[in-house]
Amino acid sequence: MIELFLILTTFVVTSLLAMSQSYLESEEDPRAGALSIARAFALISLSAMLLVLSPGSSILLALAVLLVWFSQQALGRLLGAHLGGRLVALLDKPITSFAKLVAPVRLAVPEIAEEYEQELIESVEEFSETVVREVMVPRVDMEVVQADQSLEDALSLFVSSGYSRLPVIGDGIDDVVGVLYLKDVARVTHQDPQLLETTTALQAARKPFFTPESKPVSELLQLMQQAKTQIAIVSDEYGGVAGIATVEDLIEELVGEIVDEYDREEAEIELVGEDLYRVSPRVTIDELAEHCEVEIDDEDIDTVAGLLIKTLGELPKGGEVVTAHGLELTAERVDAKRGRVMSVLVRKLADD
Repeated sequence: MIELFLILTTFVVTSLLAMSQSYLESEEDPRAGALSIARAFALISLSAMLLVLSPGSSILLALAVLLVWFSQQALGRLLGAHLGGRLVALLDKPITSFAKLVAPVRLAVPEIAEEYEQELIESVEEFSETVVREVMVPRVDMEVVQADQSLEDALSLFVSSGYSRLPVIGDGIDDVVGVLYLKDVARVTHQDPQLLETTTALQAARKPFFTPESKPVSELLQLMQQAKTQIAIVSDEYGGVAGIATVEDLIEELVGEIVDEYDREEAEIELVGEDLYRVSPRVTIDELAEHCEVEIDDEDIDTVAGLLIKTLGELPKGGEVVTAHGLELTAERVDAKRGRVMSVLVRKLADD
């Protein structure tokens, strides 16, 4: 008889707790987790006492405990919305006290990340896998100043380009001998404006910081912080200059585009007709594939310009049309003198 009394008592207690927990969960009350612990403790205590009182009937006792568990669970779900509120109001103080008591042993419930938080988490995961080549400014887009140019000429270039740091080159684009900072030029102007005409860019330049294009972005950011520099010269596998990368470029890879007063706002993918887009040559093939809902799997290239040139087999002169990966690409504007693609028209072809 005592076993039956324990079973019925546990069933009543756990049912009341289940109804209260169901109500608290609907209200998103954190105390609901404490009641779950209380129910589990009650059932464990019941099992232990039954085993002590009737050690020879373990199978029947196990079935009885399972029956109690499923019954009180179902009853809590069915009546929690109707009676749970009254029970919580009646047992508010005991529930709160027990919740504080078991708080140290409860597992933290992970919060559902907001959309922007989820995007940031995904960016952090991709950040560790991204290499410098994917985020750098390529050499064809670099603004440079000659080593023998005066600071007066360099100042004009700073103003026209909107940049605050410029690589200083010697014999050619692959011979970067320093980096000229606008604030250094401003300091010279403040000391003696006449020095602008007599001081060369090389004399005022700082030592350049070089990095390979295959280095992970996360590692480069740490190295640039240690070196206290804002710009890195990116070298290719042959020792030539592949481009430049700034701290801003690296951080933008993590948090998204950072626009300041000097940035020129130009749409990288612009709709110009029915299923026709004007695309910046620097848009990555991953971005293009996602925008046009196609698959582009090519490890040899990174950008739209690279896809156009590889498919064409030569540098475009303007107007060439090629098809690749279900897309039609047209070399809309080309700087033939520098061999540089300025813009590409992309049209998604109809599926066969």
